[in-house]
Amino acid sequence: MGLDGWPSVERPADVGVPSFGVVRRAVQAGAAIVGVQVLAVGIALLVITSYRRAAAGWLLPLVGVVDALVTLQIGWLAVRDIRLAGRRTVGVRVFLVLLVVALLGGAGVGALAVYRYVNRPAEGVFGSPVMDRDIRFTATEFRCGGKIKRVTVRGTLCRVKLNVANTGSAKVLVEAKVQRLRDEGDEYPGLLLIEGRRRGTAWGVEAGAEVRGVLVFDVPRGSVLRSLEVHADGESRGVRLPVPAELPRPGKS
Repeated sequence: MGLDGWPSVERPADVGVPSFGVVRRAVQAGAAIVGVQVLAVGIALLVITSYRRAAAGWLLPLVGVVDALVTLQIGWLAVRDIRLAGRRTVGVRVFLVLLVVALLGGAGVGALAVYRYVNRPAEGVFGSPVMDRDIRFTATEFRCGGKIKRVTVRGTLCRVKLNVANTGSAKVLVEAKVQRLRDEGDEYPGLLLIEGRRRGTAWGVEAGAEVRGVLVFDVPRGSVLRSLEVHADGESRGVRLPVPAELPRPGKS
């Protein structure tokens, strides 16, 4: 009994370390968060290695958003539960917050890597037809040097013979500027598309039709070109064609 006649209540003394229940709750939350990341990675791998790869543009962002929301929910609930256990749980709560931040940061980096992997250009070779969306490209006779009448460049003029066939059911516009020549660190957009005596910045290709001509680039002198990328449009995946080592480089005729 207390001095005032009321029953006395003994309070447990504060200890310097969290109770076993708090540690167990933190471990459970950490395991759940890691499990969510593993599940998200598994789904992403299934998407990019199956017939669903074409839908990766919207499926992967959806997986990322759901992953972030579930991870934040698990972390918030765990921090709230542990906070109710007392004042000696600050270290555990800080650890959980840092774990959530670290895993979400890692997931973001991983998502960027997956995005780049999924959207990297397909591989092709000069002289063989390659497909990008509904457009079939055939690039041949790449060379740098020389001149083309009424075409002025600041560096070296590079050209490639290009056949463009529209295998789709609607007219498409193939633009010079979305085609790319790449060296070690830079890329150079197409300058001009020439078809016979006609020249311009784009070809309009009817469904089922084919256009043959020359794609022109203005490349800095001395560039060591590595590849040509052809694209159906500015948003397409594209196809990368390695420049054969024996072909002339900018600065050489």
